[in-house]
Amino acid sequence: MNLFRGVFHARSWQTFTYLACGWVLARERHTITTYLWLTGATTVKHFSRFYVFLGCPLYKRRWQLWGAVIRLAAQFVPEHTVIRVAFDDTTKKKAGTHIEGRDRYRNGAGTARQEYRTLRGLNFVLGLMRVPLKRWPGHSLSIPIGFELYLKQAQAQKLGVPYRSRSQLARDILDFAAKQLPTHHLRSLADGGYATKDYVRALPDSTHVVGRFPISAKLYKLPQAPEKKRRGAPRKKGDLIGSPKTLAETHQGWSPHPHEVGAEVQAWCGIWHAVLPGRRMRVVVLRRDPERFRKKPGQRKPLPTLEAFFTTDLSLSIPDILREYGERWSAEIAIRDANAFDGLAQDQCRKRQRIMGANTFRLVMAAARTLWFIDQVERSRDVHLCRYRPWYKQKVAPSQLDVVWACRESLHEAGIFPIPRFAPDLGIIHEEPEHAMPFAA
Repeated sequence: MNLFRGVFHARSWQTFTYLACGWVLARERHTITTYLWLTGATTVKHFSRFYVFLGCPLYKRRWQLWGAVIRLAAQFVPEHTVIRVAFDDTTKKKAGTHIEGRDRYRNGAGTARQEYRTLRGLNFVLGLMRVPLKRWPGHSLSIPIGFELYLKQAQAQKLGVPYRSRSQLARDILDFAAKQLPTHHLRSLADGGYATKDYVRALPDSTHVVGRFPISAKLYKLPQAPEKKRRGAPRKKGDLIGSPKTLAETHQGWSPHPHEVGAEVQAWCGIWHAVLPGRRMRVVVLRRDPERFRKKPGQRKPLPTLEAFFTTDLSLSIPDILREYGERWSAEIAIRDANAFDGLAQDQCRKRQRIMGANTFRLVMAAARTLWFIDQVERSRDVHLCRYRPWYKQKVAPSQLDVVWACRESLHEAGIFPIPRFAPDLGIIHEEPEHAMPFAA
């Protein structure tokens, strides 16, 4: 809690601590009412004042909270190590005509399962930092570092706020993280939905991008300087190299996929003039034999026969690019854990500012809890990974389930419990004779 002490004034800090205590004690149901119920905070303030706090003081200072989280999380990353930041969006189902921001969206979780669905609800953009675990080399935990509510253009115009696409919202979080860590190198991981002009152009000097490359996008060579002076503007792009669709038809230069049997990869360097003009990038094309990779029993959709990935970091090799893009899946896992353990979008708010304030509060608390766990495991000696799921024999690194239960056990040892609201030892309710129901005839 000392991490956020200087962000709020005295009265707002008192409100924040009540909500934080309720969030830590909550289990299945994560609503503001639950937080107040567990801590007895309504004896101090009216419950409506807590919603005002989420929509005004916390909403206005949310970037200060994220800055404190980012700076503390960077301290757990070894020196001279690239910090990986993943971005993704998720849709939470919501009903009600008066919820600001509610609309029809394509379900991101559904597309991850190779199916397409639409949901009516709220769409969020999340930024996540991968913090490596020193005791478990090669493994990391995800720390939320940014949260934004996406509004469609008609919704934004109705609420009187400037329209920002998902790519622009993710870029705002990335720029803020780069500003907070000027001496660190960042590597952004995102799917094909963020391969846009708004996201990849004019990146900070210390930031590189790894993402999915559209298979119809065209790659060009750098323009060559003319031998003789000529009239007209200089060329902005050179000869056409091709698109992944045409490059996949070449017969030479292919090498086996480092992990996938039967697949081949090859890399080209050039410029993507339509999106990122003037900057070289490396594009990796992955092709599969359609006869070999057919739909298997129980599989909704076979693997695509052609995929492409790109990076602005030319020092990365083909296996590095494929491995870095595979790390993007951690964002999907982090969103699932945020729904299960952090209470993402379980609020009952209707106003945009309060929706953003409530969910920012939850994710900031989740980040603080994860950083506390990382600090604790680096100091302690014994960490039993299969304690809560003994059947999970292949588990080799902690997950958010371990983080949550470690926090609960620490609170139990400190004597912090929810305020009881009923007498559990009263097994029989004795009714007065005049109120007792008559016996059946």
